[in-house]
Amino acid sequence: MKGGGRAHLAVGHRADKAAARYPAFTLALALAGCPVVVAGPGDWRPSFRPALPDAFTPMSPSAYHRAVPPSTAPAEDTLTPVEHVNIYTGTQPELNGISFGNVLPLVTVPWAFQSWFPQTRPSPASRWPFEASDERPGLAPGPQFYGMRATHQASPWVGDWGAFQLITTVGDDDAPSGHSPPLGKRRLNAWLNATAKKQASQRDVQNSHALLRARAMQRASQGWGVRPPWGTTPAQPTQTRFSHLDWRKSVAQPHLFTADLRDSESGGTTRSGLRPRESHAAVLEVQYDSAEARALPKRLTVNFHACSFIPPVNITARQTSPTEFAVVSRGGVCPEANCAVKFELHLALALSVAPISWRVSSLGPSVFKSTLELELSPGTRQLTARVGTSFISADLARLSLQRQVGGRGLEEVGKQGAARWNEVLSSATLDIVGNGKSKERVAVERATFYTNAYRASHFPRFIDEVSTDGSFVHWSPYTGRKPLAGRLVADSGFWDAYRTVYPWLSLTQPEVLGEMLQGWLNAASEWGGWLAQWASPGDAFSMGGSTLSDVVFSDAIAKGISGFDRSQAFRLLLRNAMDNSGGSGAQGRSAWPRQGRSKRLASESSPGYLPGKEEWGVSYNLETCYCNFAIARAAERLCADDVDTEATCLGRSGASLLAELDARAANYRLLFDDKLGEPSFQPRLANGSFVRQPMDQWGNSFAEAGPRQYRYYAPYDVEGLDELYKGKLCDSMEADLRRKFTGFYLSSTKPHELLEAKRLDLMGFGSLNHNNQVTHHWLYLMLTAPDRRRGAASCANRARHWISRVLQKLYGLQNYSGDEDNGEMSAWYLLSSIGLYPLKLGTNELVLGAPQFERVTLRLRDGKTLVVRRVGWGAASKGHADLRMVLWRRAGGGVFTLNSTKLISYQTILSGGELTFVFGRGPAAGL
Repeated sequence: MKGGGRAHLAVGHRADKAAARYPAFTLALALAGCPVVVAGPGDWRPSFRPALPDAFTPMSPSAYHRAVPPSTAPAEDTLTPVEHVNIYTGTQPELNGISFGNVLPLVTVPWAFQSWFPQTRPSPASRWPFEASDERPGLAPGPQFYGMRATHQASPWVGDWGAFQLITTVGDDDAPSGHSPPLGKRRLNAWLNATAKKQASQRDVQNSHALLRARAMQRASQGWGVRPPWGTTPAQPTQTRFSHLDWRKSVAQPHLFTADLRDSESGGTTRSGLRPRESHAAVLEVQYDSAEARALPKRLTVNFHACSFIPPVNITARQTSPTEFAVVSRGGVCPEANCAVKFELHLALALSVAPISWRVSSLGPSVFKSTLELELSPGTRQLTARVGTSFISADLARLSLQRQVGGRGLEEVGKQGAARWNEVLSSATLDIVGNGKSKERVAVERATFYTNAYRASHFPRFIDEVSTDGSFVHWSPYTGRKPLAGRLVADSGFWDAYRTVYPWLSLTQPEVLGEMLQGWLNAASEWGGWLAQWASPGDAFSMGGSTLSDVVFSDAIAKGISGFDRSQAFRLLLRNAMDNSGGSGAQGRSAWPRQGRSKRLASESSPGYLPGKEEWGVSYNLETCYCNFAIARAAERLCADDVDTEATCLGRSGASLLAELDARAANYRLLFDDKLGEPSFQPRLANGSFVRQPMDQWGNSFAEAGPRQYRYYAPYDVEGLDELYKGKLCDSMEADLRRKFTGFYLSSTKPHELLEAKRLDLMGFGSLNHNNQVTHHWLYLMLTAPDRRRGAASCANRARHWISRVLQKLYGLQNYSGDEDNGEMSAWYLLSSIGLYPLKLGTNELVLGAPQFERVTLRLRDGKTLVVRRVGWGAASKGHADLRMVLWRRAGGGVFTLNSTKLISYQTILSGGELTFVFGRGPAAGL
């Protein structure tokens, strides 16, 4: 945004009240369906962002959202859940090989078709397109602003697809990328000279300027755009430099983004903001009120770009009315996502004023970026641009625009979006944080809770659309066909998400979970009958060849989640377990795309495991055993004891299936080597001999970790693990928690997970590498482990102490301890902070952990609630006290003591009631 003044960018649908507050230059972008409420004049200020804890010091503190001083902060009980969220948490890109979350500040709706964020890095191909701390000497605070970007990126390691930017500029910036454009009169003259360069002599330039302006204004007044005065499509489009975001004067919430934009040369400021809802449509509103802006050309640019290593992207556009355009972008989807061909992104663009000219241009020999540039009259005072999107057709893009935006304004859409977020975030309501804490600390913990709830509500995203008859339809990234009936999801990997994301949804959003699972089943029907494991949008073949979708579906079947075809799901699970064909060679458990070849199913190998030193082979073996255990639990629910007659269980009896699957699940024991050095799981040859990998060496047979991190990977069989460790499982785990981390990697290139783990060791977490998912079950395994020497309660209380330490030291409002990964780390925090954790997925069991708050209320299905209370945990406990008892009050009456167990069933929770954790040795008031 150039030329001084102010801009406001917001996602919503109606004239924004903020315009009265910032009349100079206002830009507003509204995403239909997830709008936001914008404060009126006099109330325009950032939401309260309290001082951050020192658990993770941000690399550039001044880059992050600034707090309102406590004296001016609104009272805590006046804020809705969405107002507590800090969308910047975890957005600091990697620095010196260390990840701080690797997430984007998404302005979106829960599980949206597409999300939006302010792009602050120039290259559209960058997998890290947002950099909050990109500040340079002599420039205004904050990074440069390259427009609002529509994105599908779930992880920088997988990349973006189907992305585009909405950019508004004042003045024509033809300077090469990396150079500042001319400003003021120089910028205006540059634009005029460029359009008049074909004049025969320089003396005619002045007359040409007046002629061109008159013709453009005349045609604009007639309502139709004109042929661009700069001619037809050039070899290279305009390279635009943008203003700098000023975080000190910004508001960033899930449904709203606004910020001051400052031009480094002119010193002018703009106001920018964004809001979304159902995410197929958006509204961009711009007001040009500064004196400089009135005299300058104005442009709206839509950039379509490919992410790195992908096929070309090309666009075509046609003007369907004086103020409306139909645009289609083809290409721009990563080839390894199995859908490089037949991808189209349709845009329906409606403007409030007709452009005086427009053009389509491309950049680069492989058409790396294509743009639609719309030139507006210099006299334009206000622009409203409405955009509808579709992967299917121009008609559906236009239909989404009409349904989700229509003639509504920013404020109306904003209220809908805030309401939608509050509905989702309120599924777990943090009622009372805790006594003895400062107001600032209470605000931080409340904001941390809702920020993680926001992060856990992004992926997988629904990439389907609503047809003319109101039914769901979608484009298939697996076949290229469209439209196909039903829901479809993408942008998530089961290797990460199976651990916590889906279990969190089973508690708080079971209906949404059922629809997601059916979306995965629809994808499998289009991919030869195999479940994708990391779809973005087709299967990206990431994270090895195990099929951890087995655990997710089995857990949903065991918990009785509705909304998906359980029989179809179970047949697919059995195919994963029994079918060794591997489909096309990249499907099922036999897929091993990391090495470009298939490997035999561990279950079909004569030793009962996958032998040899395969890359990530031990990880694959252990994960496959977990999958078999989970499928066995689903078989208990679905398969009758006699021969199946409906083909749900492939004609097998329940008894025979259970026997085979449980036997396979126990094969993890075959990889346990306790003969030399510290016992652990190790690669094993077909002849039974082990090929021992050093305990602290990462890589090779272990995915993103080493033998030490995988030595307890059998969360479904605590008793069996304790037997392997000769009754000393608890002691072994605590020794690793206190052991100095000495991990190493043979390659000169160190993975970021290893560097992050070293950082956590310096914070006192030893070999508990919480920065990555591999050890996220450790503390709950320790909590449920027998302690034959000191008693089970002793081991459980020590585990709860470590859980509290992780929650208090490794989670805050600045960074995560490693990659957040599709909501997995956020969901771990949520489940742990309410004291309920799903250690043994595929069963109904939840471990009773260490709740961090005095009172949390979960909204369950059928109107029931679960209240989780914590008492006896005063300030004197310094953040931890031993658990004395757990009381369960049923909604229908009756109080039970759960002292004899560390578990509670999912069905018990669904019945509603109150769960009270009593800590400490003194009297517990309020029971």
